[in-house]
Amino acid sequence: MPSRALAWGGEGHRIAAEIAEQYLEPEVAEHVRELLAVENATNLAAVSTWADDIRSQRRETARWHFVNIPIHTPPGTPLAYDAARDCPQGDCVVAAIERFEGVLRDKAAPPRDRLEALKFVVHFVADVHQPLDCADDQDSGGNDERLIFLGRQTSLHAVWDSGILEAASVGDESAYALHLVQSITPARLAEWRRGSPADWATESYRIARLIYGGSHEARATSFPL
Repeated sequence: MPSRALAWGGEGHRIAAEIAEQYLEPEVAEHVRELLAVENATNLAAVSTWADDIRSQRRETARWHFVNIPIHTPPGTPLAYDAARDCPQGDCVVAAIERFEGVLRDKAAPPRDRLEALKFVVHFVADVHQPLDCADDQDSGGNDERLIFLGRQTSLHAVWDSGILEAASVGDESAYALHLVQSITPARLAEWRRGSPADWATESYRIARLIYGGSHEARATSFPL
Protein backbone atom coordinates (compact mmCIF):
# COMPACT_ATOMS: atom_id res chain seq x y z
CA MET A 1 0.00 0.00 0.00
CA PRO A 2 1.17 3.59 -0.55
CA SER A 3 3.25 5.19 2.19
CA ARG A 4 2.10 8.73 1.38
CA ALA A 5 2.02 10.82 4.57
CA LEU A 6 -1.14 12.46 5.81
CA ALA A 7 -2.28 15.54 3.90
CA TRP A 8 -2.69 18.50 6.21
CA GLY A 9 -2.32 17.93 9.92
CA GLY A 10 -5.34 17.83 12.18
CA GLU A 11 -5.15 21.58 12.67
CA GLY A 12 -5.36 22.27 8.95
CA HIS A 13 -8.29 19.92 8.48
CA ARG A 14 -10.25 21.45 11.35
CA ILE A 15 -9.64 24.98 10.08
CA ALA A 16 -10.75 24.02 6.55
CA ALA A 17 -13.90 22.44 7.99
CA GLU A 18 -14.63 25.53 10.08
CA ILE A 19 -14.38 27.68 6.96
CA ALA A 20 -16.60 25.33 4.93
CA GLU A 21 -19.29 25.40 7.61
CA GLN A 22 -19.50 29.18 7.37
CA TYR A 23 -20.74 28.87 3.78
CA LEU A 24 -23.36 26.15 4.07
CA GLU A 25 -26.79 27.18 2.81
CA PRO A 26 -29.38 27.05 5.65
CA GLU A 27 -31.13 23.95 4.30
CA VAL A 28 -27.83 22.16 3.75
CA ALA A 29 -26.63 23.15 7.21
CA GLU A 30 -29.75 21.60 8.72
CA HIS A 31 -29.16 18.32 6.85
CA VAL A 32 -25.52 18.33 7.99
CA ARG A 33 -26.56 18.81 11.63
CA GLU A 34 -28.99 15.90 11.31
CA LEU A 35 -26.29 13.63 9.96
CA LEU A 36 -23.73 14.70 12.56
CA ALA A 37 -26.27 14.01 15.30
CA VAL A 38 -26.16 10.31 14.37
CA GLU A 39 -22.81 10.17 16.20
CA ASN A 40 -23.39 13.14 18.51
CA ALA A 41 -20.87 15.26 16.62
CA THR A 42 -21.39 18.99 16.89
CA ASN A 43 -19.73 20.39 13.76
CA LEU A 44 -17.71 19.50 10.66
CA ALA A 45 -14.41 20.19 12.40
CA ALA A 46 -15.19 17.40 14.86
CA VAL A 47 -15.26 14.80 12.07
CA SER A 48 -12.68 16.36 9.74
CA THR A 49 -9.79 14.04 10.71
CA TRP A 50 -11.81 10.80 10.85
CA ALA A 51 -10.63 9.65 7.41
CA ASP A 52 -7.03 9.77 8.65
CA ASP A 53 -7.91 8.06 11.91
CA ILE A 54 -9.30 4.98 10.15
CA ARG A 55 -6.60 4.58 7.50
CA SER A 56 -4.77 1.81 9.34
CA GLN A 57 -7.98 -0.21 9.79
CA ARG A 58 -9.36 0.44 6.30
CA ARG A 59 -6.29 0.23 4.17
CA GLU A 60 -8.27 0.32 0.93
CA THR A 61 -8.91 4.01 1.62
CA ALA A 62 -5.22 4.99 1.61
CA ARG A 63 -5.08 5.94 -2.08
CA TRP A 64 -8.20 8.05 -1.78
CA HIS A 65 -6.26 10.85 -0.07
CA PHE A 66 -4.18 11.92 -3.09
CA VAL A 67 -3.77 11.82 -6.86
CA ASN A 68 -0.49 11.39 -8.72
CA ILE A 69 -0.44 13.93 -11.57
CA PRO A 70 3.05 13.80 -13.10
CA ILE A 71 5.19 16.89 -12.66
CA HIS A 72 7.24 16.04 -15.76
CA THR A 73 5.12 15.63 -18.88
CA PRO A 74 5.89 15.57 -22.62
CA PRO A 75 5.83 18.97 -24.35
CA GLY A 76 2.33 20.05 -25.26
CA THR A 77 0.66 17.88 -22.62
CA PRO A 78 -2.12 19.82 -20.84
CA LEU A 79 -1.07 20.79 -17.31
CA ALA A 80 -4.19 19.32 -15.77
CA TYR A 81 -5.72 16.31 -14.09
CA ASP A 82 -6.44 13.49 -16.54
CA ALA A 83 -8.73 10.82 -15.08
CA ALA A 84 -7.57 8.04 -17.43
CA ARG A 85 -3.89 8.70 -16.71
CA ASP A 86 -3.99 9.84 -13.08
CA CYS A 87 -6.85 7.90 -11.51
CA PRO A 88 -6.99 4.33 -12.81
CA GLN A 89 -9.90 2.33 -11.41
CA GLY A 90 -11.14 5.51 -9.70
CA ASP A 91 -8.57 5.04 -6.96
CA CYS A 92 -7.70 8.63 -6.10
CA VAL A 93 -8.96 11.64 -4.17
CA VAL A 94 -10.85 13.16 -7.12
CA ALA A 95 -12.91 10.05 -7.78
CA ALA A 96 -13.41 9.47 -4.05
CA ILE A 97 -14.95 12.92 -3.61
CA GLU A 98 -17.25 12.33 -6.58
CA ARG A 99 -18.35 8.92 -5.26
CA PHE A 100 -19.14 10.15 -1.77
CA GLU A 101 -20.91 13.23 -3.11
CA GLY A 102 -23.23 10.76 -4.82
CA VAL A 103 -23.94 8.99 -1.53
CA LEU A 104 -24.66 12.30 0.17
CA ARG A 105 -27.18 13.21 -2.54
CA ASP A 106 -28.99 9.88 -2.16
CA LYS A 107 -31.69 10.59 0.40
CA ALA A 108 -32.66 6.92 0.33
CA ALA A 109 -29.23 5.86 1.60
CA PRO A 110 -29.01 4.85 5.30
CA PRO A 111 -28.13 7.80 7.58
CA ARG A 112 -24.90 6.15 8.75
CA ASP A 113 -23.78 5.68 5.13
CA ARG A 114 -24.50 9.33 4.40
CA LEU A 115 -22.67 10.40 7.56
CA GLU A 116 -19.63 8.37 6.56
CA ALA A 117 -19.78 9.95 3.11
CA LEU A 118 -19.94 13.39 4.71
CA LYS A 119 -16.86 12.65 6.82
CA PHE A 120 -14.94 11.47 3.78
CA VAL A 121 -15.98 14.50 1.70
CA VAL A 122 -15.02 17.00 4.41
CA HIS A 123 -11.61 15.40 4.69
CA PHE A 124 -10.89 14.76 1.03
CA VAL A 125 -11.88 18.25 -0.12
CA ALA A 126 -9.15 19.55 2.17
CA ASP A 127 -6.71 16.89 0.93
CA VAL A 128 -7.23 17.79 -2.73
CA HIS A 129 -6.21 21.36 -1.88
CA GLN A 130 -2.81 20.20 -0.57
CA PRO A 131 -0.58 20.86 -3.61
CA LEU A 132 1.81 18.01 -2.87
CA ASP A 133 -1.06 15.54 -2.71
CA CYS A 134 -1.88 16.28 -6.34
CA ALA A 135 1.55 15.92 -7.90
CA ASP A 136 4.02 13.14 -8.62
CA ASP A 137 7.76 13.90 -8.82
CA GLN A 138 8.83 10.40 -7.78
CA ASP A 139 9.39 11.65 -4.23
CA SER A 140 6.35 10.31 -2.34
CA GLY A 141 4.51 13.61 -2.58
CA GLY A 142 7.43 15.66 -1.26
CA ASN A 143 8.14 13.35 1.68
CA ASP A 144 11.55 12.47 0.26
CA GLU A 145 12.49 16.14 -0.25
CA ARG A 146 14.42 17.12 2.89
CA LEU A 147 14.86 20.74 3.97
CA ILE A 148 15.30 23.02 6.97
CA PHE A 149 12.19 24.90 8.11
CA LEU A 150 11.96 27.00 11.29
CA GLY A 151 15.41 25.70 12.19
CA ARG A 152 14.42 22.03 12.02
CA GLN A 153 15.04 19.32 9.47
CA THR A 154 11.78 18.23 7.91
CA SER A 155 10.25 17.35 4.56
CA LEU A 156 8.64 19.48 1.88
CA HIS A 157 5.36 17.62 2.43
CA ALA A 158 5.44 18.24 6.18
CA VAL A 159 5.94 21.97 5.63
CA TRP A 160 2.69 22.08 3.65
CA ASP A 161 0.90 19.72 6.05
CA SER A 162 1.56 21.65 9.23
CA GLY A 163 4.68 23.82 9.02
CA ILE A 164 2.98 26.77 7.34
CA LEU A 165 0.29 26.88 10.02
CA GLU A 166 2.92 26.51 12.71
CA ALA A 167 4.76 29.51 11.31
CA ALA A 168 1.49 31.46 11.34
CA SER A 169 1.10 30.88 15.10
CA VAL A 170 -2.56 30.03 14.62
CA GLY A 171 -3.60 29.77 18.27
CA ASP A 172 -7.38 29.50 18.46
CA GLU A 173 -8.40 27.49 15.39
CA SER A 174 -11.95 28.82 15.20
CA ALA A 175 -10.78 32.42 15.46
CA TYR A 176 -8.15 31.80 12.79
CA ALA A 177 -10.74 30.24 10.48
CA LEU A 178 -12.99 33.28 10.89
CA HIS A 179 -10.00 35.53 10.18
CA LEU A 180 -9.44 33.69 6.89
CA VAL A 181 -13.15 33.87 6.05
CA GLN A 182 -12.96 37.66 6.25
CA SER A 183 -10.39 37.67 3.43
CA ILE A 184 -12.61 35.72 1.02
CA THR A 185 -14.23 38.10 -1.45
CA PRO A 186 -17.67 37.43 -2.98
CA ALA A 187 -16.05 37.13 -6.41
CA ARG A 188 -13.56 34.52 -5.19
CA LEU A 189 -16.32 32.61 -3.39
CA ALA A 190 -18.42 32.51 -6.56
CA GLU A 191 -15.42 31.25 -8.52
CA TRP A 192 -14.73 28.46 -6.02
CA ARG A 193 -18.36 27.34 -6.01
CA ARG A 194 -18.20 26.77 -9.76
CA GLY A 195 -15.27 24.42 -9.35
CA SER A 196 -15.27 20.63 -9.47
CA PRO A 197 -12.98 18.10 -7.77
CA ALA A 198 -11.04 17.82 -11.04
CA ASP A 199 -10.65 21.62 -11.14
CA TRP A 200 -9.36 21.65 -7.56
CA ALA A 201 -6.84 18.90 -8.31
CA THR A 202 -5.61 20.82 -11.36
CA GLU A 203 -5.23 24.01 -9.33
CA SER A 204 -3.25 22.20 -6.63
CA TYR A 205 -1.12 20.47 -9.26
CA ARG A 206 -0.18 23.73 -10.92
CA ILE A 207 0.79 25.20 -7.56
CA ALA A 208 2.92 22.09 -6.94
CA ARG A 209 4.73 22.70 -10.23
CA LEU A 210 5.68 26.14 -8.95
CA ILE A 211 6.86 24.63 -5.66
CA TYR A 212 9.12 22.33 -7.65
CA GLY A 213 10.38 25.23 -9.76
CA GLY A 214 7.99 24.69 -12.66
CA SER A 215 8.42 25.97 -16.16
CA HIS A 216 7.41 29.38 -17.48
CA GLU A 217 4.40 27.66 -19.06
CA ALA A 218 3.28 26.43 -15.64
CA ARG A 219 3.68 29.88 -14.12
CA ALA A 220 1.72 31.49 -16.93
CA THR A 221 -1.21 29.10 -16.60
CA SER A 222 -1.37 28.81 -12.82
CA PHE A 223 -4.45 29.79 -10.89
CA PRO A 224 -4.00 32.91 -8.72
CA LEU A 225 -2.82 32.15 -5.21
